[in-house]
Amino acid sequence: MRRSVILIGAFLVLALVVAGPVSAGEQVRLTWSSGGTGGGWFVMAAGMAKIIEEKAPHLKINVVPGGGTNNQPIVAAKKADMGWGLPPFVMAAYKGQDPYDKPMADLRSLGGSFSDQFMHIMAAEDTGVKTVQEFVNYPKPIRVGPGKVGVSGEWSLVKVLEFYKSSYDDIKKKGGKVDFTGYTEIATNLKDRHLDFAAINIAPPASIVQEASLGRKLRILPWPEDLKRFMKEKYSFSYAVIEKSSYPEVLTEDIPTVGMGTSIIVHKDMKDDIAYLLTKLTNEMKDRLPAIHQSMDVFDPAIAWKDQPVPLHPGAIKYYKEKGLMK
Repeated sequence: MRRSVILIGAFLVLALVVAGPVSAGEQVRLTWSSGGTGGGWFVMAAGMAKIIEEKAPHLKINVVPGGGTNNQPIVAAKKADMGWGLPPFVMAAYKGQDPYDKPMADLRSLGGSFSDQFMHIMAAEDTGVKTVQEFVNYPKPIRVGPGKVGVSGEWSLVKVLEFYKSSYDDIKKKGGKVDFTGYTEIATNLKDRHLDFAAINIAPPASIVQEASLGRKLRILPWPEDLKRFMKEKYSFSYAVIEKSSYPEVLTEDIPTVGMGTSIIVHKDMKDDIAYLLTKLTNEMKDRLPAIHQSMDVFDPAIAWKDQPVPLHPGAIKYYKEKGLMK
């Protein structure tokens, strides 16, 4: 009997998000799959969720850890109602391309341009490493932290190693280690000399870089043209630059790298009025976004609906058309 009650309750909660319009005053609970705990995406989602709840008290949003490659299957399977998405990975999930093994055609977007995520490959200054290729060919055992398995930085590092005909197995065979921990642990391990290198895909300025550099001098490695071209042509990354002003205590010059924007993804079965309200509230908080995370000052509602990696949700389309942004 108890199991039946639990199951009925679970279906009722799901129905709130995927059934008909929400009644006035009816509470709706949503789950937002973000990024690694302590990372920029987690901070951004938590800050935005707080503003959404202020403006629409009937919405209660639980922000949970996620990742750039993990959020797509989580949202597609309705294990979360919404998630951050990186366009190359969202598009790959939608089409069933690497790193996914089947299409996720039910993914939809509420809009993008919320924050630009840049690949940071970092090396402790005392290693003497100054380029990405020198990192891959480091003569001593490589001790690197790419984040947890499934985050976008970890997946991207695998592709960087492939470009240079290397792999995690090669690192381990030479006595090195690959440490799959969260951002907070990466910063601590760099400072404590348990790691010498790290690879993260994150919006600058990233607290992990600032924190790690307090205890140990770091370099952010510049990407060569051939590697950037490979990532752009094969995996739809964009050329990017980490400005030295992002990390004045670390950088003496701008660092060429690759990156991508940030979209909010949902399931196609999300109710239109919920999708509309979320789109409206996220667009209307533009002036408050930089206070949540500096990288969000790039957000522009006028282009938020453009060039999305999957179709826009009908609720989002309604908002953008009402505002005259879409024809």
